[in-house]
Amino acid sequence: MSLIKENLQLSKVNPLYIMKVAIGSAISIIIAEGLGLLYSPSAGIVTLLSVQNTKKETIKIAAKRFISFLMAMAISFILFSFLGYNPFVFGGFILIFVGLSHLFDLKDGISMNAVLMTHFLIEERFDLSLVMNEVMILVIGMGIGIVINLIMPNYRGQILKKQRLLEDEIRKILRIMAQALKDKKNNIMVDFSDIDALVEELLQKAYEDAGNTLLANTRYLISYLEMRKHQIEVLKEIANDINEIPVLLKQSLPIAEFIENTADCFHELNNVKGLLEELDKLYVHYRQDDLPISREEFEHRAILFKVLKDLEYFLLLKRNFVLELEKKNIQSYWS
Repeated sequence: MSLIKENLQLSKVNPLYIMKVAIGSAISIIIAEGLGLLYSPSAGIVTLLSVQNTKKETIKIAAKRFISFLMAMAISFILFSFLGYNPFVFGGFILIFVGLSHLFDLKDGISMNAVLMTHFLIEERFDLSLVMNEVMILVIGMGIGIVINLIMPNYRGQILKKQRLLEDEIRKILRIMAQALKDKKNNIMVDFSDIDALVEELLQKAYEDAGNTLLANTRYLISYLEMRKHQIEVLKEIANDINEIPVLLKQSLPIAEFIENTADCFHELNNVKGLLEELDKLYVHYRQDDLPISREEFEHRAILFKVLKDLEYFLLLKRNFVLELEKKNIQSYWS
């Protein structure tokens, strides 16, 4: 298994999330016990259910669960006060509470608040002290969850490091394709499985990083990786077309040299303007070339022309990305 595949397997386990819920749950229980709250372990469960993979998700879910808590309190107060404290009444509470939660898109608060409402059933009372006990459990549990997420580091450094690896992999693919154009004695194939896995991993982490950045504009990194992903799809087309040419053509060599030059210039900061100008010169060169003398040569050169058009599209993806960048993003990432 390659290093990239091994990294992808490890990425399925989120140690940061595991560490957050473990530390946060323990802290919540300690605080609740220190305050002398009843059912203090419930604070740890609330933290466990509150912590999400990103800061934005945690805050959004916390807001929904607080609204859900108020609704659960109102329903349980009415039912327990008028019908008593028994399992059948609690079943009626679940019926109404779950139904309204789905109706008002508050499903995230069902399990947590259902657990908290069992405390009223166990105690068989609905007085102010027990209400405040549940409010404190909720505040401590969700509060610690939010704080834990806010102080945890983001993925930015890890993403930028692997972003360089992604660019190195694309350079390697470009050089392999250039060699495939020049060497028709050996069947040179390009394996895209590793780079596909890498770009998907980076996109996942970029979206999580965006969710962990509350104020900064994080769209650049996601857009950049999406652009690279589209470029990789274009490279797959080019690699397939190159393999369709069984012989070495003299017209292949300028394209091979251009691909090698593209690999040499391939970098995040390159606006590809110079490469597009060089590509225009290639078009002029081929227009002045002699016409094919056989059907076979015509078909092969038609594939070469398609390779040239795909290379143009490959570069235009980057060029359009650069042109659409806001000035503040360029200053932030290209300084």
